[in-house]
Amino acid sequence: MESGDVLFKRIKNWSRKKQAFVFIGGIVLLALIITVVYANFKPEDLPEYQVETVARGDIQSTFDTQGVVESGSTETFTAASGVRVMSVDVKVGDHVTAGQQLAAFDVSTLDAQLAAYKSAYDKAKASYDKSAKSVSDAKTNLSSVNSQITTVEKEIAQLQKEVEVAENTQVSLPDGAALTEEQLQELMQQLASGGMSQAQIEEIVAAIRAQAGQVNIAEAIQDSAAAKKLQLTQKQAQLASLQTQQTLYEAQQDTTIADLYKSVMEQKSKEYEDYKAIVDSLKNGWKAAADGIVTEVNLVAGEVFAPKTESNSNVDLSSIMSMASGNSDVAGVLSDIFSTTSGSDTGVGTGIVVENYGDFYASFTVGKYDLQDLKVGQKATVISLDKTYDAVVTYVSATANSTSGFDISSITSSLTGGSSSSTNSAPVQVQIMNPDEKIVLGFDVDVKIDTEKLEDVVRIPVEAVTSSEGENCVFVYDPEEKTVSKRTVELGIGSDTYYEVTSGVSLGEQIILNPKTALQDGDKIAVKS
Repeated sequence: MESGDVLFKRIKNWSRKKQAFVFIGGIVLLALIITVVYANFKPEDLPEYQVETVARGDIQSTFDTQGVVESGSTETFTAASGVRVMSVDVKVGDHVTAGQQLAAFDVSTLDAQLAAYKSAYDKAKASYDKSAKSVSDAKTNLSSVNSQITTVEKEIAQLQKEVEVAENTQVSLPDGAALTEEQLQELMQQLASGGMSQAQIEEIVAAIRAQAGQVNIAEAIQDSAAAKKLQLTQKQAQLASLQTQQTLYEAQQDTTIADLYKSVMEQKSKEYEDYKAIVDSLKNGWKAAADGIVTEVNLVAGEVFAPKTESNSNVDLSSIMSMASGNSDVAGVLSDIFSTTSGSDTGVGTGIVVENYGDFYASFTVGKYDLQDLKVGQKATVISLDKTYDAVVTYVSATANSTSGFDISSITSSLTGGSSSSTNSAPVQVQIMNPDEKIVLGFDVDVKIDTEKLEDVVRIPVEAVTSSEGENCVFVYDPEEKTVSKRTVELGIGSDTYYEVTSGVSLGEQIILNPKTALQDGDKIAVKS
């Protein structure tokens, strides 16, 4: 084997070309060896994740939905059929200010209709008052009669007992001889022991003493029984009379007729007051209550108003009349009341409509589970055409409306994990602050309401939470071992960005964000910087 010096001398004697070839070949061979060794022994790449430290902070829970923009107030001016229009001072599209005159009228043609309404109400009230008094009197009289019946029934029972005792009473004293006082005392004792009342005994003794000479004790006792029978008959007749009165008063205290008259009176009162309010508004002339825009005009100056879609204030009372069938007196009274306005032209209709553009609201409906989180006064935001407006909840209904299908909020709730009824929903309104031209009546807007807020609670990012077998889990990172451990956590309320965590992790621990499904308990990871 050649020594190193000999090998070096031989290589030195090589041509430069050969030397370069060998040198390059050696480098290539070394690189190939390094590559093969690295490929077989290099460490595997660790998956990289972002981590966040568990800390305290605030959580603002929100309710998101969509609503429809509505005007804060629509002022509808109603005119009565037959009124003469003196002037119309606006047209559709006009912007009006508060107090501006809209129209003027001659209401003299409505006096007869108004008087007819008043007369119908007066008749209905008189009928009800009379019927109600009759019921009240019957109740008072019935109470008195019931009390008398109780007393008479007790008296009859006592008389029946006394008659029976008198008829069965026997004494040992002889008849036919005048009785001494001593014998009378003995007789009284026998009568008392036989069950006679003190009143009966006194009557018998008085009868015996009134007789001159011979006396018949048995006859005196029978006379007493006969007197009691007569009293009994009289009391029984009195009871029968009282029971007849009782039946009559019980029938008279039935409130069916009074209730019928009351419903008619209330309806006629409403008709009169509603019509009078319309007449008064026409008499004073129509003025805008607030700034707004005229969206409807159905009046023509110089003409008599005739509603396009007539709304008659009279109610179909055929059902009430049917209730009175069989009672000619009641039917006659009702017919007289109804006929008072039957020939009048009492139709009403919309004359002018003004939309108040000062206030705008976003209206929507919610299900029963979302409703409990919404309260008047909660802050909100409304987004329309990429512009955000401050808003506040101004109305939350206490009752639900039945619907035939899904509403916007129920669909939104199902997409966001909330619960909502598909058949019943409650209306809610939020007022939009400082609206501008991008808030358009009838358009949909996005609504976000701040509901519950927690301050200084332990929280974790939404993107750290995964679901596993029905439980909420996170992966906690150990910076020393560079491994993760899977933990079950209990969550409270949440927002778009954070959940409140009540157990499972501690302050200062690091948790993995957006863990992949391949990540397992005990895996090593690399932390992204």
